[in-house]
Amino acid sequence: MAAPATTTILTDRAATWSDPARLRLLLAPRFCAVRNRMHRLDRRGRMALGFLGLLGAAFWAAIFVFFYRVLRYFLSVPEFGPVLTYKLLGMVFLTFFSILLFSNIITALSTFFLSRELDRIVAAPISRTLFFYARFGDTLIESSWMVVVFAVPAFLAYGIAHHAGPLFYLATALTLPPFLVVPAALGVALTAVLVNVFPARRTRDILVLLSVVALAVLYLFLRMLQPERLVNPEAFASFVEFLAAMRTPSSSFLPSTWAAEILYPLLNGHSGSAFFYLLLLLSTAAALTVLCEALMQHLFHSGWSKAQEGRKARFTQQAVWERALQVATLPFAPQTRLLMMKEIKTFFRDTSQWSQLILLLALVVVYVYNFSVLPLKGSPLVTFYFKNVIAFLNLALAGFVIASVAVRFVLPSVSLEGKSFWIAKTAPLALRRLWWSKFWVGAVPLLVLGEVLVVATNHYLQVIPLMMWLSTLTLFCMTFGIVSLGLAVGAAYPKFDADNAAKVAAGVGGLVYMILCMSFIGAVVVLEAWPVYAWFMSRLREAPLSALAQAGVAASLVAAAALTLAVFLFSVRYGIRRLGTIEP
Repeated sequence: MAAPATTTILTDRAATWSDPARLRLLLAPRFCAVRNRMHRLDRRGRMALGFLGLLGAAFWAAIFVFFYRVLRYFLSVPEFGPVLTYKLLGMVFLTFFSILLFSNIITALSTFFLSRELDRIVAAPISRTLFFYARFGDTLIESSWMVVVFAVPAFLAYGIAHHAGPLFYLATALTLPPFLVVPAALGVALTAVLVNVFPARRTRDILVLLSVVALAVLYLFLRMLQPERLVNPEAFASFVEFLAAMRTPSSSFLPSTWAAEILYPLLNGHSGSAFFYLLLLLSTAAALTVLCEALMQHLFHSGWSKAQEGRKARFTQQAVWERALQVATLPFAPQTRLLMMKEIKTFFRDTSQWSQLILLLALVVVYVYNFSVLPLKGSPLVTFYFKNVIAFLNLALAGFVIASVAVRFVLPSVSLEGKSFWIAKTAPLALRRLWWSKFWVGAVPLLVLGEVLVVATNHYLQVIPLMMWLSTLTLFCMTFGIVSLGLAVGAAYPKFDADNAAKVAAGVGGLVYMILCMSFIGAVVVLEAWPVYAWFMSRLREAPLSALAQAGVAASLVAAAALTLAVFLFSVRYGIRRLGTIEP
């Protein structure tokens, strides 16, 4: 029985590669959509596109400058510098691999089983192999393009900082494609198995399982890096043994390690075992793709059939849930309350949304735990400044965490209205109420999350009360700007045809939002750096601040508050005005 099935697969594959025009035809809609969108741009649209290009170029340059300066600093440290650059390269690849694996699982669920055009494509007279590679290409492009955008400036900084030759850049171009294919093949295969176990449209069990698996994998990956060895060289018999242990790959079985072993020797002009690891990565990517195709040949039709099943009623219809929502929304006007209840119910009915809260909770626990185990022993003076400097930097990090959560939950809220957005536009209801309902539904949980992060970490750091109040109040105010900015960008770049929120967050709007948020958070932190520095120096010298220093501190704090207020007010006005011009 196995021979005919194998013969069918080989025949389909031969037909696919002998007629590449059909494969191009299946991939063409994505590129045609981009081309048509470009042709329909008016003058205002072209100006917006140009501004977006400049913004993206600035962010790209910022990534390059950050990596370049970090690498130059590392290389200035004798003996230990090259080890740090090697570990950083491994961390970059490991981070990319973790993101790509989870992104491909989520994307494959849509492209292979839940996409709206599947009804026509499945019924078309095309081979199963042709269908697989077309959908696999869509999955690969959609889940990997943003990682490539972030990776290029990082690797360029590596090459320039190490004065690498052309062979390094050629090896980078050859390494990235198979490195992207490996998590894509693993993600598609895992999705095919899960969809056959659980119905695709009742994805609660799937995504809960994915969250647990992703957390376990992330934890294992981080433990494989053994980061505690960076701060504990005394655990080794000698410094030479410490360096040797640091140069040893954390895990020889991960594709991220193979990619790092390909590029790192070429940074210093030595090929070493780069060719071996390149062949290993290429062969693994090819083998996993073929195995994934064979698995999908057997599992696709049964999984797609289960994907057509309807949904069952959820707990959101229970009386206890209704009463809890009514109590939670009491402070708001009646119309806003109803809209907020609709937003909350919609969120919890979509299991692809609320199930990610499990992973978010786990990440918060890990985030706080990392601060509880920081090595804070030393002289009282060093310990005091180290704790408070870490607390100040943690303010920016917590802001980035809030922005990362907002891009996944707040930014897509307008797009998730879908084609039914016309109901809100034609209803006798002010669109500002719709905007404010989405704002409060997003702002309240993020305020709680941000304050928990800052208060808990500052508690473990045992910072001075001034730093506790400054960081708590600053993050509280920044959260309003982050949420309002997310809604404004979401209204500026709506995707009403998106199958899930992940597609909206991974699109152009998500990129623009993260760039704007990072710029906003960075500007606020920079403005508050001078007051913090002045207070620390005053305590070090045991002298009060001069009148000029007090004026500078006050001016910096006022500027930070003014910037936060300006971002909030502009985002609110622009977002509400933009809602009135959207045509679903």
